[in-house]
Amino acid sequence: MNIYKSVIRPLLFSLPPEMSHSIVENLLFYSPSNVTKTFFRNQVNSLLEIEIFGQKFSSPVGLAAGLDKNCKTSQHYLNMGFGFSVVGTVMKHPRLGNKKPRLLRLNNEEVLINSLAFPSEGSGVIFNRINKLQHIKNKLIVSVSGILEDEILYNVEYFKGQCFGFEINISSPNTNDLSLLVNQVSIKSLSEKIRRITDDPIFFKLPRFEDLNLYRDLVGTMESFPKVGVVLTNSLPVDDKRLKVGRGGKSGRPLFEDTLNILRAVRKEFHEIPIISCGGINSAEDVLTLLESGATAIQLYTSLIFNGPLIANKINSKLLSIIKTVKE
Repeated sequence: MNIYKSVIRPLLFSLPPEMSHSIVENLLFYSPSNVTKTFFRNQVNSLLEIEIFGQKFSSPVGLAAGLDKNCKTSQHYLNMGFGFSVVGTVMKHPRLGNKKPRLLRLNNEEVLINSLAFPSEGSGVIFNRINKLQHIKNKLIVSVSGILEDEILYNVEYFKGQCFGFEINISSPNTNDLSLLVNQVSIKSLSEKIRRITDDPIFFKLPRFEDLNLYRDLVGTMESFPKVGVVLTNSLPVDDKRLKVGRGGKSGRPLFEDTLNILRAVRKEFHEIPIISCGGINSAEDVLTLLESGATAIQLYTSLIFNGPLIANKINSKLLSIIKTVKE
């Protein structure tokens, strides 16, 4: 019997989405890290290791931005089998985000629609938490954004050397006041300015374009800079009147085929740049398909909500079994 799906999930899903998230977050935040380390018995095997810009990770399965916005739980999720965790998105100043309701959970479709708009405790609070996690800092990617380019650069300067690298989020579909445009000029400008600050890896998180050709120029611009990768992609913009602002980003199971098609189109053009696939990933089979299609690693979030905290460990175990079978 799946205890999460039969007992825990019905209890959590009886509450508003943000309330259930807050309960789980606080339970983990106030628990010693060895609790999850002992309970989950993370599957560790060198066959699962990947390497990005010289840094090794124990698994290609990463935790996407948005779940641990303020670096309160990443250590626990790493104990659950995730190879890396994306913290944030971090804003320079504390930010409340959009007015509620701003998060919808569509249970039958295994979909989330969010219009949170980067609620954040601010870079100062989050820096202090990361500073206490020196033993895992190379497994953390800090997602940064800002209303202006200067805010992104401020956070890169602030957090440089405190994490493996940065995810540059200039493509959120639920943050109306972002003034940065996703184009070659903005990516070139940010890349040049960030490289004057640090040589830490950076990953640009791109939106979901209907025209796959739009990725060619953007990724081509990124590839001209050292230690730059791409996250494909952000959530899907949708209109929904149940949200206070009437619009949000859709994530979850239905996005997988689109995620796969985008990956294949980009990898066909660009053979070297690290690509982290994100969107609709639910199983080891999904992960294997993406890796075989050219993904360097993957990120998931929504499937953790619907399938429970064992998902990374289950994916790792199944991947390991497949890899061992192929090697025999």
